[in-house]
Amino acid sequence: MDNVAQQPAEDLRRWLIDRVAGYVERPADGIDPSVPLGEYGLDSVLALAMASEIEDHLAISIDPAVLWDHPTIDALTTFLTTA
Repeated sequence: MDNVAQQPAEDLRRWLIDRVAGYVERPADGIDPSVPLGEYGLDSVLALAMASEIEDHLAISIDPAVLWDHPTIDALTTFLTTA
């Protein structure tokens, strides 16, 4: 995951917030990165799409289960930038 480590965590967090906002049709400023994604309505279908988008953006391969194992944007950001 060398490509991920090169992207600052705050940039990745902002990118993830924007993606989640788009998937759940809410403004980005209404997405709290400490709230579980499921509380915004992110279901398994959206999680698959988001995992694919993360893979494309970061040029990595991830299991979609990562979104359930790290259920908040903060947790996901930490995982992606430290794994």
